[in-house]
Amino acid sequence: MKPWKDSPFAYLVPVVGAVGLLVLSLMAYAAFLTGAWISILACTPAILVTIALVGGMVSGMTLFSAEEEETPEEAARLDGVALFDRVASGLVELVHRAAIRLHLRGVGH
Repeated sequence: MKPWKDSPFAYLVPVVGAVGLLVLSLMAYAAFLTGAWISILACTPAILVTIALVGGMVSGMTLFSAEEEETPEEAARLDGVALFDRVASGLVELVHRAAIRLHLRGVGH
């Protein structure tokens, strides 16, 4: 059996606790500012269910490693990081050519 610190729950529990504490403290702060404690308390069950649903989805992704591998067809398609790299290299080339032209014309001296 793996030690607790190597378990995926060791990372999940503090994060879910911190997010829950942050949301509940913001609710208490909103109630303090508005004075509408009853309205804020009436929203608590819906907010807690939302926190639980998001936490469940995140834990499912963490525990079951639901990330899919990229197929060769997807890898060959020009999108994502490859697209950004292509655009970035085009911008670098454009700036470089513009700097050379401006330098040759004496702009900036």
